[in-house]
Amino acid sequence: MTGIQGERLDVRLGASPVRRRLKGRGFGVRKVASVGRGEAVIFHTATGQHLRELRALFQDVVAESDETADERDADASGSGESGQPS
Repeated sequence: MTGIQGERLDVRLGASPVRRRLKGRGFGVRKVASVGRGEAVIFHTATGQHLRELRALFQDVVAESDETADERDADASGSGESGQPS
């Protein structure tokens, strides 16, 4: 356990470039940690508009988590549309 309070945002970008993108912005970011070559995790407490802005800043490199993929698949299957023409 890291002991850092807040949410995680996994990105496919090194920690140093992540820090450069965040420079001067804030968004409730507590820590940026490297989790491997070209990957980092952002620990943050952003909510509401700040969370949307933080995600928009990293929209091109956000690593999609299994949880997010499951939610998207559930939304797609629960909508009643099969996606195929009738």
